[in-house]
Amino acid sequence: MLCKGLKLRIIFIITLVIILTAPGVSSQDRHPGIQLIKDKGKLVVAMVNADHPPFFMVNEKGELYGLDVKLGKDIAQELDVKVEFNRKAKTFDEVIAMVVRKEADVAISKLSKTLKRSEKVLFTTPYIVLRRGLLINRLKMAQTGDDGGPIEFITNLRGDIGVIAASSYVDFARRMFPKASIKEFSTWEDVISALEKGSVLAAFRDELEIKKIIRARPGISLKVQTVVFKDTKDPIAMAVSWDNPFLLYWLNEYLETRNFDLDADKLLSEYSGIFSSGNR
Repeated sequence: MLCKGLKLRIIFIITLVIILTAPGVSSQDRHPGIQLIKDKGKLVVAMVNADHPPFFMVNEKGELYGLDVKLGKDIAQELDVKVEFNRKAKTFDEVIAMVVRKEADVAISKLSKTLKRSEKVLFTTPYIVLRRGLLINRLKMAQTGDDGGPIEFITNLRGDIGVIAASSYVDFARRMFPKASIKEFSTWEDVISALEKGSVLAAFRDELEIKKIIRARPGISLKVQTVVFKDTKDPIAMAVSWDNPFLLYWLNEYLETRNFDLDADKLLSEYSGIFSSGNR
């Protein structure tokens, strides 16, 4: 049987052949999606306006940097154009909407690849795959009176779980914890604040954000219990307009040539400076 990646590549090749052999299509139009970027001389990258280290953040000099920023700059360099980061989106879902409205050529913004979002855009292969995790308020957990053990407690988690509004984790939480009440907050900082105050039982996000909290604030381990779900996946990928398979194919080729081998620990090690710079 053909692997999923090979099947997708074959589909795109067939699509390209059909389009390129259609009447009126000349050799100079072989990659119209990419040609459009070259014609305007810049690659517009959609990125949410709030910093999310180490994917994208602003340093003390006001310079934007991070993994996603490096990706955007490198892709633009390969296309021999300038790069423009459009950070008007206030939420991750708004980043997707920008691509749908063609206000950006590509979204590179620590985007979780989900079925719901795939109804609107095309996703590349993931450049990093994270796992999902919880921070649980120890006092609130003890007050539940659940003596069935930690595994049963998490499996049948009840109470309020804090997540970032308009993010993939709203849907993830509803699916993983059907008996819990999902509370949405504007920022991750607001989620953590509610967790420490006891306003929510748990905070739900990817393992990288969980590990960032523990590394930046070791003392918080006295108040919260950490849980990483090793059997879950949160694939992080780039997104392009659904009608631009040319650019998608090129981006997948780009990712394959770069041979990314990243995980949460490697990424935090590469950008360890975020724990001393205030970019958390």
